[in-house]
Amino acid sequence: MKTRRGLDRRVPGQRANALDMISLMARKGSARDLLNCYALHESLRLPYAQTGKDTLLEMWRALLSTGAMQLSLVEDRTRLVGSRVVAFRASVFVNDEFCLEAQSMLRPYLGVELAQRYLAHELPALNREQIAQANARDGLNVVMCFEGWAEYGITREHFLAVREKQSEAFYLSLRGYRLKEFLAEPVGTETAQWMLGAGARLRHDYSNYFRKNRLLERENSKRPYLVGLTKEEALAHPGSSIAGLFIHTAPRFHFNFSQRVLLQHALTGETCEQLAVSLSLSPWTVKKRWQAIYDRVADVDSELLPPPISYSAHALSRGAERRRQLLNYLRQHLEELRPYRSLTHRHPGRTPSLGCDQNKNAFHNV
Repeated sequence: MKTRRGLDRRVPGQRANALDMISLMARKGSARDLLNCYALHESLRLPYAQTGKDTLLEMWRALLSTGAMQLSLVEDRTRLVGSRVVAFRASVFVNDEFCLEAQSMLRPYLGVELAQRYLAHELPALNREQIAQANARDGLNVVMCFEGWAEYGITREHFLAVREKQSEAFYLSLRGYRLKEFLAEPVGTETAQWMLGAGARLRHDYSNYFRKNRLLERENSKRPYLVGLTKEEALAHPGSSIAGLFIHTAPRFHFNFSQRVLLQHALTGETCEQLAVSLSLSPWTVKKRWQAIYDRVADVDSELLPPPISYSAHALSRGAERRRQLLNYLRQHLEELRPYRSLTHRHPGRTPSLGCDQNKNAFHNV
């Protein structure tokens, strides 16, 4: 792979120092990261038509805005601002028909196929309402068909460190959803082997497609593969990192859409002042939203958070402690932040909550 062509360009001491200087972090991506991701994806030289390339960013933004795409990133904090994203993967929630087609009749490069269907207004992605309903019922199909990485590898250890963080970022982006089938189209033999080692099963190596169409098979670093895993396969052979994504527990608190958005921002470390700015809310609204969240938690699990203290010198510190404990809980229970629509759910002492966006036309990146 190009990522590893420069592995031996420096003497051993220089390679060790370079590894010491990196600082990798896995995180969820947002619309502001798309330009960097596009540059990494473009370096794979996939066979997009020119119109497909022109609309790829537009399609990604649309999918993010409706919650249909999950973007996971690895960034190197030692790099300059604007060039820190060194790897990404994007997964799309799709309907059953597309999953079947991908494994039976579609040609390789599913990302190219999705771009063409977007142009034809036939995108098989689910909207927010469909995601919430499927997440509460039979489960979701997810296809990982966009990826990219920086070609700056210096050592084998550096390359493996980025790969390991990719797995962590991918897990964070999908943990907490009720999945029924996972498909991925890794580019490159080593990337495919990495995913097979993580628990995926080989569906296609596309050899028949290239032979049937008399096409020259691509070099190993650019060759596409289709891998996947179903819930039944995951439960029959547990223990791998991908199989772990199929272990699901239902949310307890059923936060509404606006509450989930606030909590997701808070998990990134934003203060109340920063939340007000990033969510375009008044500080008073942020405070009221936190109080509504605490009330909802107390209705379900009164012992999870310390009780509030009003009108005392300790009120501020107790509020910070409640927030810290709640966020720590949510890091271990990401299902609380996923869209979820249960038609039978009734919250104790409150009006019914659908646990998802009431405004189907609202565009937010969650």
